[in-house]
Amino acid sequence: MDAPALAAARPAELLTAAEAYGALAAALDRHHVAWARRTADRVRGSGWQGRAADLAGAAADRAAGRLQAAWMELTLVQETLRQAAEAFRVAQAAQQGGGPEGGVAQAERADAAVAERLDALAAAARAGGLTPAAAMAGMVRLSDPREPLNARLRALLPPLGASPAQVAAWWRGLPPGARAALTEGRPELVGALDGLPARDRDRANRLQLARLLEHPDTLSGPLREGLRAVAQKLAAGDPAGGDVLLLALGAEGQGRAVLSYGDPDTADDVAVYVPGFGTGLANAGGGDADRAERIRTAAERCGTGRTAAAMVWLGYDAPPNEGLSLRSAQVAGDARARAGAEDLNRFLGGLRAARPEEPAHVTAVGHSYGSLVVGLAARQDGAGVDDVVLVGSPGAGVERADQLRVGSGHVYVGVADHDPVGRLPDGADVAGGMLLGGLPVAVARQASGPDELWFGRDPADAGFGAHRFEVAPGDRGNAFASHSAYFDTAADGPSASLANIGRVVAGRGAETTPAPPR
Repeated sequence: MDAPALAAARPAELLTAAEAYGALAAALDRHHVAWARRTADRVRGSGWQGRAADLAGAAADRAAGRLQAAWMELTLVQETLRQAAEAFRVAQAAQQGGGPEGGVAQAERADAAVAERLDALAAAARAGGLTPAAAMAGMVRLSDPREPLNARLRALLPPLGASPAQVAAWWRGLPPGARAALTEGRPELVGALDGLPARDRDRANRLQLARLLEHPDTLSGPLREGLRAVAQKLAAGDPAGGDVLLLALGAEGQGRAVLSYGDPDTADDVAVYVPGFGTGLANAGGGDADRAERIRTAAERCGTGRTAAAMVWLGYDAPPNEGLSLRSAQVAGDARARAGAEDLNRFLGGLRAARPEEPAHVTAVGHSYGSLVVGLAARQDGAGVDDVVLVGSPGAGVERADQLRVGSGHVYVGVADHDPVGRLPDGADVAGGMLLGGLPVAVARQASGPDELWFGRDPADAGFGAHRFEVAPGDRGNAFASHSAYFDTAADGPSASLANIGRVVAGRGAETTPAPPR
């Protein structure tokens, strides 16, 4: 291969071939469903018994496995051709942009990696290797960074551990063609890079969302439903007529998503809302996204003429709400919050790096266990946040507000009188209560004094040193509704709590309606 051959290459034709394989895989999947309904299900449901029935059932299972494996093999070819097209587009962009490594050399290595993978698929098919286990192993290799084709594309990205500022500088230095090629070629990597412009991340993550939903059968049920909820929320759009941007998306853990109402690269004020206990991907694409939109609206209602963007940040595995279980007891520890705080702090740094000349006023809003994530992030060096709001907090991981980098004058706290989480006992008591009777029992075992909570001093306590603002007391007969009402609206606009959160987000924290500390 030489430079003229690379320039004359037409990667789009590989994409066309990939689409054809995708259509064939979809047709085979429909055939599989129809065959299962008309043949396999009838054999199993006929009431037929005996050795012949057992043999017939086993034959049906083998046929189902072969059909499933064939669908996965076609999908492997589709994805390999797609990756090949993207790798060649990257090589063409590198050749045109005069990058550090010649595009011809990149194209030759990509060509060898593609040929190796396709040869292996063909050899397995000829040898009768179409089994679900082998096909699934191939699906896993599609995202394995050690795979040669994957490694070639990953090598063009910033090194692992690069700071958001370094990522931002790298992206600005790329030729436009290289940016587009990388976005198409590795959307799951580009969309996850903190420091990139919001709309570039949105473009990559929407592409990744569509690709994940192309093969829903490879996803767990909760992850599949969560991704569909995110897609539906994006399709519904912004009630104010703006854009909803998908700033992060991931299939790791319980799923990751960041949806923003408004563009954080142009807004004057930006709110990052971190939800807590029991939050899953479907919540981020549902009610928690609605809360972010209400925060944005409440901030813009302050009448200053400033623009606002607000997002829900689900960048960590929130402790699950599974009732009486050992997994639910994980909420009594801070391991998930500490891991989430590292990622949140990096994400906030990325917002700063994406607009270094005119940074926005940024507020982190933590609810429930999410307030612990925010508190732990805000105590780190370089925390890219100006104000902190803690609502329904079981503690923020610090004993005093001045331990947060924003300073005590920029920490605001809201807690409803009938919110039980704001009166939780220490962690050991909570864990024991969960194991004996679930979270309601743990909450019922409230501490006798309000100054100490689950994760440190009560943020609403006078000794903590934050600004406590007014919220509705909540419903004495429905404690958990009280815990979830901080972002509600009233008939004539935002609730007292939401209005105060909006004032902080709009940079008018001094105008919050105060409430006496406990």
